[in-house]
Amino acid sequence: MLKIENLSKAYGDKKAVIDLSLDIPSGEVFGLLGPNGAGKTTTLKMIPGLVVPDRGRIVVNSVDASEDPDGARAMIAYVPDEPTMYPRLSGREFLRFTGRMRDIPPDELERRIAFHEELFNMGGWLDGRAEGYSHGMIQRVVLSVAFIARPALYVIDEPHVGLDPATAETFNRMGRAAAASGAAIILSTHTLPVARAFCDRLGIIHEGQLIEVFRTDQIGGEDLQDIFFRITGTGPADVSNFFSGT
Repeated sequence: MLKIENLSKAYGDKKAVIDLSLDIPSGEVFGLLGPNGAGKTTTLKMIPGLVVPDRGRIVVNSVDASEDPDGARAMIAYVPDEPTMYPRLSGREFLRFTGRMRDIPPDELERRIAFHEELFNMGGWLDGRAEGYSHGMIQRVVLSVAFIARPALYVIDEPHVGLDPATAETFNRMGRAAAASGAAIILSTHTLPVARAFCDRLGIIHEGQLIEVFRTDQIGGEDLQDIFFRITGTGPADVSNFFSGT
């Protein structure tokens, strides 16, 4: 469903992504892990064309994004790590607007909106203006935008930020259902227990390079946090002396 070949991007002298290659088949949930600034968000933004790569190739469901960018984008739903909405629109108006952009028939669009209104517990505020929404409320709306589109490929940056535990688990179940229907999902997350439980495979990116990919069912009894620290060479700072006054 998604094929990435030798993808690279630099911002001036900063190499954000370096020769990244990855294949994600239909039905798979792939999690991208890495420290802050590792290149996760840049990688995800290049897939729908929000950031133009310096070199490399992106193919979505056999469509080369460099040859047919509109055709590739039509099969993608992208959710950024800092989602935004038109502040003067209500959530329902925003869902209708984005649904019409996807050419979803009006009756079917209303049915899908009603389903997601109940699914993500948006009743009572979906008709209020987005300028009064919390981050978690906006996150529910933009995740609904993605699921309502029913794309071939979901690209989601930090989906759980701002969500309460019940809504986060609802997203996980919807994501697994979307994958079971044949879609592919690539997401980034810092929530390691969720990554282990939700994803089929995980890739660790560090300093712009995808340095290891593994299946979550092959981790065994090792703690994913320990794996992450070992592979990236990172770890928590020593704070033992802070309160002792030394």
